[in-house]
Amino acid sequence: MAVRVTEADVREIIDTALETGEIDPFIITANIIVDGYLSSTSLTETVLTEIEKYLSAHCLSVKDQRVKAEKIDVLSWTYTGSFGEGLKNTQYGQMAILLDTSGTLGALAENGFSKKASMSIIEYNDES
Repeated sequence: MAVRVTEADVREIIDTALETGEIDPFIITANIIVDGYLSSTSLTETVLTEIEKYLSAHCLSVKDQRVKAEKIDVLSWTYTGSFGEGLKNTQYGQMAILLDTSGTLGALAENGFSKKASMSIIEYNDES
């Protein structure tokens, strides 16, 4: 598994207090999503790299939430991410959806990441 982005790439688009090495798990998660859902599409490697960068930031922001507002008097913080569920929950996930011109991530955002499985029962009658 060769990831497309580095910690430095991810830090270019998201400020984080996480230290070196703490971003790697989010990059790996983003890589698994890109490889699993998008590598077979007609998207170029450049676009896949950008999507992987924004998905890394999206996954990272789930742990390291973005402060939207602070209040000092009675200590209050409001976090960003009230846009929707899943990939729509952060501006980074929304950007990844926008970059994916194949529509795969948009469909996943609407229908979920679970792959559907089906099973059929075939009756066999051996009356020879």
